[in-house]
Amino acid sequence: MAAFSRRQFAAGGAAALGMAFLGSPVFGQSNTRLRCFWWGNPERDRRTRAALDAYQAKAPGVQVSSESIGWGEYWTKLATQTAGGNAPDLIQMDYRYIYEYARRNTLMALESVMPKPLDLSNFSANARDCGKVDGKLYGVSMGSNSKAMIYDVAMFEKVGVKSLDIGWTWDDMARIAGEISKINPGKYWGTGDNSRWEQGFEHWLNQHGKNMYTEDGKANFSREEVAEWFELWDKLRKSGACAPAEVGAMNTGGIDMYEISRGQAAMSYANSNQVVAFQAISKSKLGLSVFPNTPGKPSGHYIKPAMLMSVSSRSRAQEEAAKIIQFMMNEEAGVRALGIERGVPGSVEAQKMIAPDLDDLGRAQVDYVAAVTKVAVPLPPPPPKGAGEIETLLRRVADSVAFGKQDVKAGAAQFHTEAVNVLARA
Repeated sequence: MAAFSRRQFAAGGAAALGMAFLGSPVFGQSNTRLRCFWWGNPERDRRTRAALDAYQAKAPGVQVSSESIGWGEYWTKLATQTAGGNAPDLIQMDYRYIYEYARRNTLMALESVMPKPLDLSNFSANARDCGKVDGKLYGVSMGSNSKAMIYDVAMFEKVGVKSLDIGWTWDDMARIAGEISKINPGKYWGTGDNSRWEQGFEHWLNQHGKNMYTEDGKANFSREEVAEWFELWDKLRKSGACAPAEVGAMNTGGIDMYEISRGQAAMSYANSNQVVAFQAISKSKLGLSVFPNTPGKPSGHYIKPAMLMSVSSRSRAQEEAAKIIQFMMNEEAGVRALGIERGVPGSVEAQKMIAPDLDDLGRAQVDYVAAVTKVAVPLPPPPPKGAGEIETLLRRVADSVAFGKQDVKAGAAQFHTEAVNVLARA
């Protein structure tokens, strides 16, 4: 999931030129065309298209074409289009990549369209500033979130757990998961396997007072710490509390492929804003909780922009693009269309707009972000170039350990060595 390379940036041959007419804004007598591109899921797609339709209804001279694909394909396609001079006008951006895209002058610095037509004066300082790179604003937060554990409420109640305290521990999780696994042994487990998720490992490091990467983009973890992480999940698998390797390996990252979505586990680990999409495909009532805690340690949670909306520096309709962002973030029709699928809005006013539409789970998400904010650790530096490759590497090595192809120490040594090498050549 690497962002665009220097080779791609230099590219721009006949194929790219052939696509330019389709991708660039075209101005007619009273017609402005823009493209909006995001990664998503069916619920996000539905909501985003509803917001764009609502904007076009109030601006009949504007046509917005939209496209959505999965996370992994998204960054490859965006890199190719950007390198070929055919970037979308409105680009959904992630904190992981915004520094690289901004520093290569592919995103528009938004100060030139502020405060009109884009007004972020109602945003909290954190929500506004998270889109800044080197002092300039390149992305508008579409909502705040944090990592979260999503769980099946009914299955927890079956083992006597009606709610989870914000201070619950890894030992609590192991006990509850073990009891749930006994309900339908060999077919349903207490927890999905989080050992293979990079953000899970990052969270565990945060709980131990460390960021995963240094400010200058180097690995900030030891092979001993990787071994501790693998050992935690190895014990859960061997006890039967965690789904086995063949079940965990089926989770390819799409929401429908998580163990909880496949009806194979009572807990899965994701981001708090994703609970909307999880619930949309789940027959069971879902709950939201912090990750288990390490006693006496920080929470490990931080508040981040779930995603941001940016404008291409090469867009020929930059002011119109800014108006669309303003509509989505500050005007009631746009705010309510998006809801909280991308996270909790950055302004109190927007939160009030969506309040009447929230169901129990929606209100739980708002409350969750508010609760986590009180115990949050500082937002870490953005992942460095090469982090996408490390994310894939962790899945591969964690699966190797889970399937018993190598032991915990050997897997930890392999992951650490290869991760250091990836960052050295990135």
